[in-house]
Amino acid sequence: MSVRVRFAPSPTGLLHVGNIRIALVNYLFAKKNGGKFILRIDDTDLERSTKEFENELFRDLEWLGIKADELYRQSDNHAPYSSAMDRLKKIGRVYACYETKEELSLKRKIQTSSGNSPVYDRAALRLSPEAKEKLEQEGLKPHWRFRLNDEDCMEWNDLLHGKISIPLNTVSDPILMKPDGSFVYTFASVVDDVNMGITHVIRGDDHVTNTAVQMDIFSALSGEMPNFAHIPLLSSADGEELSKRTGASLSISCMRDSGVDPGAILNVLATLGTANNVNHRDKLEDLVEHFSFEKMSLSAPKFNLEDVKTLTKKIISEKTFGEVKGELQELNLENISEEFWDAIKENLSSVKESAFWHHILFNEINMLKEDENFVKQMLQTLTSPLNFDEWISSLKQVSARKGRDLFHPIRIVLTGLEDGPELRRIVNLLGYERLKERIKRNLESAR
Repeated sequence: MSVRVRFAPSPTGLLHVGNIRIALVNYLFAKKNGGKFILRIDDTDLERSTKEFENELFRDLEWLGIKADELYRQSDNHAPYSSAMDRLKKIGRVYACYETKEELSLKRKIQTSSGNSPVYDRAALRLSPEAKEKLEQEGLKPHWRFRLNDEDCMEWNDLLHGKISIPLNTVSDPILMKPDGSFVYTFASVVDDVNMGITHVIRGDDHVTNTAVQMDIFSALSGEMPNFAHIPLLSSADGEELSKRTGASLSISCMRDSGVDPGAILNVLATLGTANNVNHRDKLEDLVEHFSFEKMSLSAPKFNLEDVKTLTKKIISEKTFGEVKGELQELNLENISEEFWDAIKENLSSVKESAFWHHILFNEINMLKEDENFVKQMLQTLTSPLNFDEWISSLKQVSARKGRDLFHPIRIVLTGLEDGPELRRIVNLLGYERLKERIKRNLESAR
């Protein structure tokens, strides 16, 4: 059996790290088993789904390097859903219901207040043909529910949780089709999974009950069903559950724009809640090799953006000039060179910050006042051709300074900053003429 998995996002908001973790686990599992990773756009919610969000999720996945082997959209599949619905009608597994949203909400409140589970009471099944006709003449269009086999108990061997068992009499008959004729995710997803030959459904553990319902629909439609794996959902560092309404800082588009490295995101997400250690040198291929459900914990892991930022710094610090030259050029920086990159890369949280150091090194800076006598000594000891070691040695003798008392004022004069790249690299990048100019300007600003 060839493994086929799917990542099925809805284009109703920005993808966040929780969504991408689901996508990544599906991708790693598929590639580990020589299978196919399928992207399916679940856009059955016509009111909230937008092309803008769809395009953004394509961009997110491409940036992360998670490439789909096949692409599907639910909006293209109305005919298969209609056909499947007709089949369920013929075998008596769906029935028309006429309650309004308000009536259903009131029923649930009454059941809950009485201490009962808010399970649909199947009142629609007791309606006579005459009663249904009267309701439709009044303008009510039915929604259609799937009649669960409530004498059955759905059991499966989850790839992560082991044996799971859910009695169907504890669950409401699911709505499959709305009054406007649109199909609900619960139903459309099953039809797609059957038609696409999905072998493994890997998703968040908030879908466990939904899985029991869908297994009964699978059984009614095809008699075959995929394997299931339900992974713990991520929460933010403060324990908040992630959703499309979570703070924008945890959306992939926001992270991309902030300059974090995509490899840092993948490494952190792939190792969260597992026995694997984060290694900033690991590529996507390495993560495939390390992947195993057996290494995953059932506890909900917490995602901390600071872990991604820390890993990004490590990744950037080891990038060669050739690896980032294109990104630097996109920043429209002049005078970029390997020497420039090697000087600043260990001080960057993102490649975009190169623009800041480019300005510090190649443009006028704000001068901070320093000891005028020491600045004069800096100028007096400066010689051409420039030699960093000789200059520092001479300045040390003339000023009788050493350590921080010697080097910190030099950094302040040359960069206007308290810290930054290695001073030797800064001096060599500035060169004799610009070095001399900055020292003179500092003297002038002190007067």
